[in-house]
Amino acid sequence: MAREKYTMGYGPSATAIMAMRTAQKHAAFFLPHLEQGITLLDCGCGPGTITLGFAELVKPGQVVGTEIECSQVAIARENAAKRGFSNVRFEVADIYELPFDNDFFDAVFISALLGNLREPVRALREVRRVLKPGGVIGVKEFDHGGDLVYPPQQSLAKYAELYLRMRRENGHDPEIGRKIGVFLSDAGFGELQLSACYEPFADQRALQGFAAVSSGLLMEGWGEIFSNRGWANAEEIDEMRDAWQKFAASPGAIFAAAWCEAVARKQERNKA
Repeated sequence: MAREKYTMGYGPSATAIMAMRTAQKHAAFFLPHLEQGITLLDCGCGPGTITLGFAELVKPGQVVGTEIECSQVAIARENAAKRGFSNVRFEVADIYELPFDNDFFDAVFISALLGNLREPVRALREVRRVLKPGGVIGVKEFDHGGDLVYPPQQSLAKYAELYLRMRRENGHDPEIGRKIGVFLSDAGFGELQLSACYEPFADQRALQGFAAVSSGLLMEGWGEIFSNRGWANAEEIDEMRDAWQKFAASPGAIFAAAWCEAVARKQERNKA
């Protein structure tokens, strides 16, 4: 099977967005279901900032972070070494074919990964295979249908339109968040608990940081894609970059990303 195309890419700006996330904030909904001493798998771990938070919480339990992109695994390993973690390791792996035995992990976490897959249910079934009976899974996925941006700007609206168009052309669903409960059920999980939240960027520092990485994505590949596909010319791409800076400086501006969350369990064998 051909490798999935990750819409965000793996440049510095995309990595910076992922590195903003921690277990304490991004996975807060999942933490009450974890215990010290368990084994945990973080699929699609990126630079490993969330994974390291899990390792701290469940130690001396063992944590594994998997990522299909070698450069991200290298960054995650470097981050772990800097912080002196001994109960975590990072491996290159495809979520469709995880290199682990059946019934291996007590818990699995997945964030912003299913929305980059053409076959999310297939991936969840593979995750279910490596989860122990009674084991818990936490899933967090974006839902761009619920994002908030204010005040509106024409160039930012164009940016969002082309981003969503690019994601759809990659075969991925920009509104996957609202569907994760159904997908988990279809994959054979039970005891579903669903929730939703916003990740807000509202103060000036947060807005400036988000604007910087959003405009950086244009410089690191998105602008070229938009241009090569005839969706935007060079002037329009420059206007998008400028619009992010103007947006960050606008009094009262807010960007809030919508996320959906789910916790579920692999049913015991006698309940399957």
